[in-house]
Amino acid sequence: MAGPAPHIFEARREALLATAQREGVSNVVIFGFGSALGAGTLSHGHLRFFSGWDGHESLSLLVLGAGVSQLIVGSPFMLALAQATRPDLNARYVHPTGWPQALRDGLGGAAFAALGFGEMPAQIEKSLSALGVIPALSLDEAAARQRLVKDAASLALMREAAGLCDELFARLGAELAARRPAWEAQLNLETHARRQGADYCRTWLTTAPAADYPRYWPQEAQRTPERGDQVLFGIALTVEGHWGHGIRMGSIGPQRSTHAALARQVEAMLKAGVSALRPGLPLAGVEAAMEDVFASRLARENAGRFRRFRNGHGLGASYEEPLATNPFRQHFDPAAQAAPGDITLAPGMVFELHPNIFVSDLGGAALGEMMLVTDEEPEFLLRFPSTCQVWE
Repeated sequence: MAGPAPHIFEARREALLATAQREGVSNVVIFGFGSALGAGTLSHGHLRFFSGWDGHESLSLLVLGAGVSQLIVGSPFMLALAQATRPDLNARYVHPTGWPQALRDGLGGAAFAALGFGEMPAQIEKSLSALGVIPALSLDEAAARQRLVKDAASLALMREAAGLCDELFARLGAELAARRPAWEAQLNLETHARRQGADYCRTWLTTAPAADYPRYWPQEAQRTPERGDQVLFGIALTVEGHWGHGIRMGSIGPQRSTHAALARQVEAMLKAGVSALRPGLPLAGVEAAMEDVFASRLARENAGRFRRFRNGHGLGASYEEPLATNPFRQHFDPAAQAAPGDITLAPGMVFELHPNIFVSDLGGAALGEMMLVTDEEPEFLLRFPSTCQVWE
């Protein structure tokens, strides 16, 4: 599927500029990494949302003013691609060391609002300051609010991304049956996703008698699946910069009773979270509902033995959409707290809910669903069955 039409990006940029103008500023400069960092960047989501551009391994600037959009790419190897795919952005190459002068010349000393500058490399930011090219204000929160409710173009791409996740879930059984190391199964599945249109795909696959944590990398995914193993499989991919994400679980051969108890726990947590995804309610209530279920007899009996990651996060042009992820504390970091602020749920918002539990020497469970908030019941965007699978 092709990405959104140029007029959609133009309308998004006009809305952002209108926000800046209400603050007395006529120009906006957006910094962004490319998609190579995957889930490790928020600035790429902003750049992609407002321009459709992906610099891959390189840095880029999008300079917006009255009736003008200019894309400055930080790698000469990206210029031909930018000119061919984003002719509406007047792309040109400037090495990042030359960005301060380019901005000063291009803006003529006029004030500008910044977006994504929090991820800008310190050397570039220091050079900007040295030339007096300093943002008058940040639009990070305003842009995040603009992105909260997905338009039809974004939802169409997220549905396609969800469909690719379903394909990989369906192909997992054959990969497990081949009895090859987990990392090889991941590579095959990620390659399939790329062949089918994903522009990025990263998976984790944990196969062990007692699943211990999400295993992403070949060095930690050397085990060959065996009968009796637990299997937990997570997918995060993008289609035209829009994320699809999901987690499924099961076993090779019959499931052990202890693992079934963990699975029932996360299933109950997910059900509680989904029930709280209603328009007009606070997003923080979703996390609270799942945590209420977590604080059960199972949690009390295994206190101090848990390893967990977030119960959920916003999903869209970023893996963890800004603002929409704030209420979900990163449990993997014992010192982490929920970020300040909350939002009110509204139709068109999309979240990944993935309650999870890993108990030392006992096993793990995780279940992830892409959820669309609607006027009525929330919609499950993934179609592959969420019940525990039994593979041979």
